[in-house]
Amino acid sequence: MGSWGEVLGDTTVAAALLDRLLHRSVVLSLEGDSYRLRDHHARADTLRQTTTGTRQPLR
Repeated sequence: MGSWGEVLGDTTVAAALLDRLLHRSVVLSLEGDSYRLRDHHARADTLRQTTTGTRQPLR
């Protein structure tokens, strides 16, 4: 959540926004590699191998 100020371009607005969104909530900070991202890379590699060289030129 530390880079929201950079994303929104204003750290004060980002702090106020996060303060309101996270009020009375429980924040779970997870670390480590994403399983979805790992699966995405595996599927992308498989697709890349099966589709390389099979495209027809546009007419």
